Amino acid sequence: MAKCSCENHDQHLCKLYGEGAAKDSPDQYAHLVRDPQFVCKSCGRVAAKKENLCAPTPLGVWED
Repeated sequence: MAKCSCENHDQHLCKLYGEGAAKDSPDQYAHLVRDPQFVCKSCGRVAAKKENLCAPTPLGVWED
């Protein structure tokens, strides 16, 4: 995956997952993905808040 240059990338799930957050801090990671409302158009991960994704779109609404 190409390096993302978007703002606040250190809070995005792709970076957090890549750094082992799901394994090292499962409760904190679960909080970010619980009750997902958005999906990332770049990596397909889902999150409760759009701020945790690089290219968020509302879950169930995918516009190209």
